[in-house]
Amino acid sequence: MPVTELRRAPAPDGELLAYEVRHEPGAWPPLLALHGVLVGTSNWIHQMLRLPQFWWIVPHIRGHGESPPPQPRQTIEEAALDALAVLDAEGVERAVVLGNSLGATIAFALALLRPERVDALVLVEPSIPALLSDDAGRVRLEQEARQARALLAADRIDEALAIFLEPRLGPDWQHKAGSRRMAEWRRNIFSVPQWIDAVLAFDPGPGVIAALDRPMLLVYGAHTQPFYRAMTLALADLCPHAELVEVPNAGHGSPADNPEGFNAVLLAFLERLGLLPASSSSA
Repeated sequence: MPVTELRRAPAPDGELLAYEVRHEPGAWPPLLALHGVLVGTSNWIHQMLRLPQFWWIVPHIRGHGESPPPQPRQTIEEAALDALAVLDAEGVERAVVLGNSLGATIAFALALLRPERVDALVLVEPSIPALLSDDAGRVRLEQEARQARALLAADRIDEALAIFLEPRLGPDWQHKAGSRRMAEWRRNIFSVPQWIDAVLAFDPGPGVIAALDRPMLLVYGAHTQPFYRAMTLALADLCPHAELVEVPNAGHGSPADNPEGFNAVLLAFLERLGLLPASSSSA
């Protein structure tokens, strides 16, 4: 049984990034999995535990876990270079790159910046508001960031958390998490407004997106919020060769909401690409 190890990698700015590695001897291919904002690496726990045939590399995005805070004017592109630094630290030349929400945005930026380092992309509801002509989602994100900043400045941490967790988990969200997860959320929430700013500023342009030739799987949950579904569908329209899949019984975080459904989709995609280890079985 593989053990999860916590390791460190030097970032381009000299900070030490934390990341987790989990694999058995000979596990292949390497899967770089980038988590969403606030949730941390628990975003991918069901994949790391249930799919041990892969070499899992799971960074702590800045402001989460053991990594340093975001940079003063944090960008998605800088976060992509952080992810690349983690691959370099592991000696990995090419990887399948997965991401959920913010992590999917960073994964997409990594493929745009360094396509030669990416074997394939698995993007779960990437947050790229620039893809949409309707500004309602952008305005909502701006409002959430502004409200969260004000509440955090007043040390009203759980009220700030409720802005992001109540729409997904319901009004009793505090009762649906154990003490360990609550502690993680209370630590990670302080980076959320900066990451929202970075997401809102990210706009690679349709021409750059259309030129990306990496195999891509776009995933959304059947019960996700309309804003996230719309961004996923908009990206699919710009990437005509991308595969688009809906995961049933899942919201914005299908890897955690419906691990069996998501893992089956992931394995089928990797099998079609010839990237599935010979010893793999269905999730």
